[in-house]
Amino acid sequence: MKTKTLIIALLASVLISCGGNGGNQSNTVNVTQQQKPAMLVIPSDQLLQQFGKLKQQEALGKTLQVRDYNGYLLTDQDSKFIISTIQSAFIQMGYPLNDLEQTLKSINEQEMLDAIDGIQKDAKTILLTTAKPDIILELDYNIVTDRSSRDFKKSLTYTLRAIDAFSNKVVATIQQTNFEGNSKAATPATLMEAALAKDTKGFTQQINNHFNTIIETGRDITLRITIDNGVNLTMSDECLDGDTYSDFIIDWVKVNTLLGAYNMNRNTETEMYFTNVKIKTLNDNGTQYSAYDFARELSKALNKGCGIKSRNTTQGLGMATISIMDILLVRLRQE
Repeated sequence: MKTKTLIIALLASVLISCGGNGGNQSNTVNVTQQQKPAMLVIPSDQLLQQFGKLKQQEALGKTLQVRDYNGYLLTDQDSKFIISTIQSAFIQMGYPLNDLEQTLKSINEQEMLDAIDGIQKDAKTILLTTAKPDIILELDYNIVTDRSSRDFKKSLTYTLRAIDAFSNKVVATIQQTNFEGNSKAATPATLMEAALAKDTKGFTQQINNHFNTIIETGRDITLRITIDNGVNLTMSDECLDGDTYSDFIIDWVKVNTLLGAYNMNRNTETEMYFTNVKIKTLNDNGTQYSAYDFARELSKALNKGCGIKSRNTTQGLGMATISIMDILLVRLRQE
């Protein structure tokens, strides 16, 4: 009898320790605390420009920034060591990181195929959609050597900005000027290592707070739906159920955003544009959910619910874009 009573007591204590009451809330907190954002370290546009690897190009009446990341890594002799040092520091703190150089190597082949097909893409967009980071660590730095000193002492001035890869919002910044470290034989890499050891505590706390908020409340993206030139449709035309295309899209966005959160900035005959569209962070299987996934689901809904042919043209992580191409043949037969 005593043995049976003891077993019951032990089972009860296990249930209480596992959070028998309010178990869902406990699980949410654990996921938030354990998960850390994936990161990618990239040189800033200022660094690229300093080494002649940022140029401007005119295309379709717009000025585009052409970034040559591969050329920069080959030109700036210190960059590989400094970026590697930053990556190692954050890996040791438990953050998943994508290696910049390896990511660039993996997309070189695709860039060549796109060039053959005449497809123009921004290098930064390709880099981010390949690596799919949650946070970009954007680096700007300068090494100064004091040639008047006996041992040519070096000092480091740097800025490291943590940027939300989806919304482009800066969530944390480190700035350090003329950091000399303790070693007379300091290299750029050891200077960076020593500086990070001193500066990262508050920096990582801000990043973690931002990412925890994203997990709990969703992330912001933009959404743009356009009608291709020459297509005999307008947003005010009727959908299959009698609503206009624009009303169908608005109703879908309301249902499929977190808490129905979004801002509609434009609603014309040929375009709809939304900002601050709140989408979930993860798929049910734990993989990253992106603007492309959101656009794909909306494109399927338009095809099925409105009988129109649409194309998911999303390239970046944080901007979903859809082009309406035509009325589906099935609908034409019905009409």
